[in-house]
Amino acid sequence: MKMIQERKFRSNSVDSALLGFILSLSFCPYNAALFFGMLIPMTIASVKGLYLPVVYSITTGLPVAIVAFLLAFSVSGIGTFYKRVRTFQVWFNKIVAVLFIIIGIYFIYLFVLQHIA
Repeated sequence: MKMIQERKFRSNSVDSALLGFILSLSFCPYNAALFFGMLIPMTIASVKGLYLPVVYSITTGLPVAIVAFLLAFSVSGIGTFYKRVRTFQVWFNKIVAVLFIIIGIYFIYLFVLQHIA
């Protein structure tokens, strides 16, 4: 019991990173499945794939960091901020959906073209 109490007051960056990793897995297991199930095999398959984890980490972590920063330093305008975020999210979801559909059609076209030729 004494060891746990001593450890509680000791600050360690490894403990903080481990706690962040566990919390991120518990809050969004879909991201973990995407990262470890899809992104890591793509990284291993190609030399250019080495950039994928870096890009993925930045694009998933940057919005969280921005929202946390804005919430921490502008508590008074939370209502308007969330309305703006909701409006942005609706349009962004539509844009991403259209982009995924276009990319999917492109890959279907490539797949059919390979099997015909």
